[in-house]
Amino acid sequence: MSFTTGLSLRFSIFGSSHGGGIGGSLDGFPAGFRLNTDRMKMWADRRKPGSSVYTSQRKEDDTIRIISGFTEGYTDGSPITVIIENKDSISKHYDYLKDNPRPGHGDITLFYKYGKYRNYQGGGFLSGRMTAPLVAVGSVALDLLKEKFGIDIISWIDNMGGSYFGDEIPENSEQPYKFETRSGNPQSDRLSKDILKEVISRGDSVGAGIRTVVRDMPEGLGEPFFDSVESSLSRILFSIPGLKGVEFGSGFRFQEMRGSSANDLFYVDGDRIKTRTNNNGGILGGISNGMPLDFRVVMKPTSSIHIEQTTVNIEKMEESTLMVTGRHDPCIAIRAVPVIQCSTAIVLLDLMIQSQKIGRVLKN
Repeated sequence: MSFTTGLSLRFSIFGSSHGGGIGGSLDGFPAGFRLNTDRMKMWADRRKPGSSVYTSQRKEDDTIRIISGFTEGYTDGSPITVIIENKDSISKHYDYLKDNPRPGHGDITLFYKYGKYRNYQGGGFLSGRMTAPLVAVGSVALDLLKEKFGIDIISWIDNMGGSYFGDEIPENSEQPYKFETRSGNPQSDRLSKDILKEVISRGDSVGAGIRTVVRDMPEGLGEPFFDSVESSLSRILFSIPGLKGVEFGSGFRFQEMRGSSANDLFYVDGDRIKTRTNNNGGILGGISNGMPLDFRVVMKPTSSIHIEQTTVNIEKMEESTLMVTGRHDPCIAIRAVPVIQCSTAIVLLDLMIQSQKIGRVLKN
């Protein structure tokens, strides 16, 4: 098993959805960055359940307990390690699921891999709750990139249930948090709420797309082949539960294009070389070219729905039915937005350390 990712900056997670708690550790973070616990809490709150009628009603305060990584308010070079207690797990909701795996979930694959020893309560360590410590420690990387380098990571929902909301990019990373649906503007927010109200009334769920644009990207990030910008980001992004697709720049639209329209043409702007279009999403040859990093991910509909479905009783090896109880998100993409941002920050900071654009100790 691998619960660790990264090269120069390594992120690890531990715990499970219905255990005593969950946690994360970020090893290799530069020393000398001032900790802002209020902002850590703000980012954790953006991801936590129960924040609106459009998210899971599980009530977790997600209080972050920092056990290492800081001395007298500054990062000290040791791993930034946090623990978050689970306080509102109701394991009895999962008793029936021990032998009757939920369609669309990892229940059946956990059974294939670990048999009777698997952790089936709340999805165990495959649960989306495992992203809470990622956001907690990743938010520190997010703040460092913004404060020291002006790098702004903007993520928002640009598609829900097949309704595309357009190409308008929010002004900054804070704008989508003005809306409960993490949309980019008021009109998209209203459309998203209409979609969500409809699926909630039916006990169903809906998928969505999340677009991310990173402004003020430095040139030269990424290593050839297996540690390219795309490879590094995809590794952590595909670890987010429910995320089923990633595309960079024009992505799968390239199959419809000609080279004459796909190529991003260069021009000189002051002392910088820029491109007139950004079809490649700010990446050429796996290395950043200084244009905004631009990618999209697809989050599938929440698998736990309040509609009767067929499954199989794995103990009796016969077909059965189930209707999932408990508290679940009608659209997991809403709470995934800060997870995408913090995941991106961890990867970009790792690549900056690898490229020696930032040292082990920050300069004042």
